[in-house]
Amino acid sequence: MRHFAGLVDIDGTLLDINRRALETTGLSRGEILGRPLWDTQWFRANPAGRAQIRNLIERARTGEATHDVVLYRSTLGAPHDIPIEVTFTPVRDVDHGVVFLVVEAQNIAARHAAEAILEAKKRQLAESEARFRALAENTSDLVCLHDPDGIYQYLSPSVRKLLGYEARELVGTHPIDRVHSEDRTLVEDALHAVGASGTSSQEFSHRVRRRGGAYVWFESVVTAIMGGDGNVVQLQSSSRDITERKRTEQELVRLAFHDDLTGLPNRALLLDRISQALKVTLRTRQNVAVLFIDLDGFKAVNDTIGHYAGDATLVAVAERLTGMVRPGDTLARLGGDEFVMLCTCVDNTQAATDVASRVLHALSQPFTVYGRIIDLSASIGISVSAGEDDPLRLVENADTAMYEAKRAGRSRYLVFDPEERSSTLNKLATEFALRRAVERGELRLHYQPEIDLRTEKVVGFEALVRWQRDDGTLIPPSEFIPLAEETGLIVPIGRWVIEEACRQICIWERMRPDHERPRVWVNLSARQLGEPDLVPTIVAAIHDREISPDSICLEITESALMQDAEAATAQLDQLRGLGISLGVDDFGTGYSSLAYLNRFPLDVLKVDRSFVAGLGSDPESETIVAAIIDLAHALELTVIAEGVENDEQLAVLRRLGCDQAVGFHFSRPKAPEELTELILA
Repeated sequence: MRHFAGLVDIDGTLLDINRRALETTGLSRGEILGRPLWDTQWFRANPAGRAQIRNLIERARTGEATHDVVLYRSTLGAPHDIPIEVTFTPVRDVDHGVVFLVVEAQNIAARHAAEAILEAKKRQLAESEARFRALAENTSDLVCLHDPDGIYQYLSPSVRKLLGYEARELVGTHPIDRVHSEDRTLVEDALHAVGASGTSSQEFSHRVRRRGGAYVWFESVVTAIMGGDGNVVQLQSSSRDITERKRTEQELVRLAFHDDLTGLPNRALLLDRISQALKVTLRTRQNVAVLFIDLDGFKAVNDTIGHYAGDATLVAVAERLTGMVRPGDTLARLGGDEFVMLCTCVDNTQAATDVASRVLHALSQPFTVYGRIIDLSASIGISVSAGEDDPLRLVENADTAMYEAKRAGRSRYLVFDPEERSSTLNKLATEFALRRAVERGELRLHYQPEIDLRTEKVVGFEALVRWQRDDGTLIPPSEFIPLAEETGLIVPIGRWVIEEACRQICIWERMRPDHERPRVWVNLSARQLGEPDLVPTIVAAIHDREISPDSICLEITESALMQDAEAATAQLDQLRGLGISLGVDDFGTGYSSLAYLNRFPLDVLKVDRSFVAGLGSDPESETIVAAIIDLAHALELTVIAEGVENDEQLAVLRRLGCDQAVGFHFSRPKAPEELTELILA
């Protein structure tokens, strides 16, 4: 391990390492990245080394630069443990909190040997002089002897390669003459401390000027050599070129705070800039504006032209937007096709919307990528603050406004509305709770009886899903099914409803084996009807419970049928072929097309409750219901009226020849255990 440089998080997980470490160890990135550093192959076989690494990380995460010598066994088959010097340097954010640790490791076997010999020289200076020079003149490090004031007395030949000077040119000069101005106090203090006390060595990193003016980074150790009288007679220094390590550190820090594709600041740096801007705003009483910019239809660029063209387009967008950024403002990329522009010293919301208008205009101009013309637009959300907001909240508010702009038609901007955020947060909370409800089995099926109007007997049940919260509250479907439709949760919910309905049918059939089988109606949503595994799911549920296919009936709304009529016809034909009854729910409220009634393999037509509600009081409602019943009977369809609540409605339905009915007039939806007596009747 000649030179290892990497980046770990504050828990010690290895995030990145330099190429040299991979080349000298024979390991792949996949073998070590994402694992605690102490659990890598380098230290796994050395319990003491593992403990040392963990201790160094624990101290470094508090903000202390730490280092120690650790033994490790080479993965390339070295026959013995190798001493390495491991250093952890904290990387802080603007609030001085430690966010990462830069770790460096260097094989110091040769250095240990040198130090051992130098220690012997302290004890027997005259005897070890020849040995010291032989070692110093064959090491790549710069080994020097100084007088107690720091003046060079000896420099090893490596000075020629490291600094471009001959050793004789520097003998008699002081190291401080070539130290960077920002590091001079550090070096002076270290030399003075060792020269004055002689009891402790000093370690420090500093920049030294080469011949020609360029600076290199040195990591130096200065130790006192004591005379027989106990006084300091010389200083010995050993310096290693760590320029490459410093460059690696700087690159790792740059990658931690910048987007790799565009070079723009990333989320971490953006939030830091917003934090600083908000502090200034509290003093200047001017506003800060955040513009959340999301490209419209960018996915189509990747899908049609390819990801390389997509990346090139993002770079072109970044360049165009960068040209619009004022000094002191920030443009960041959060990932994907999302950019954020921070505008400081904004007088009012109008000024922020003016910027957004210019951004929309700039992005509406064509881009040329790999010889192809690409047209883009963007949706922009704007949040404005006078300094009292949290940086993350400010970005989230702009994000919320951006999504509202997309829903409003895209290629526009919207300013954040606090009431809209409250609505959005409530919606997200409900969605999260609903996901957990599906996973934790909080859904329930209640059943509402369907009555044959000729015999007045129960001929079936309509399955209605309910959500029972942790506190026992029963939530009706009208309060969560629309959200389930929007988020796609209706698919797993619908699957559960089908399986649960089949389970309940099985229970009821076993309770009354000699009676006519109760039939259960289950609603199918448009999202379910578009799922390719709908038919296999239903078939599996029927087979698992060993029930007859004609025991379960499926009802679909007019709008769901017409979203993709061709696909719906294919699936409904398969279901009808299994013996499953199919019906149209809420007839009269959607397309109400006579053509589709002939087109789809239907058995039942359900009259919407909005028409039933007017029976007995509204002649127009009676006319509509009569027409629906006549039409259904002409097509040999059974008619079921929904929402029957009183005797007047029931009397009209009977007079008009309606076949069946369901509603509160007969029974409210009930849990299956409440229907046992009715089932056994």
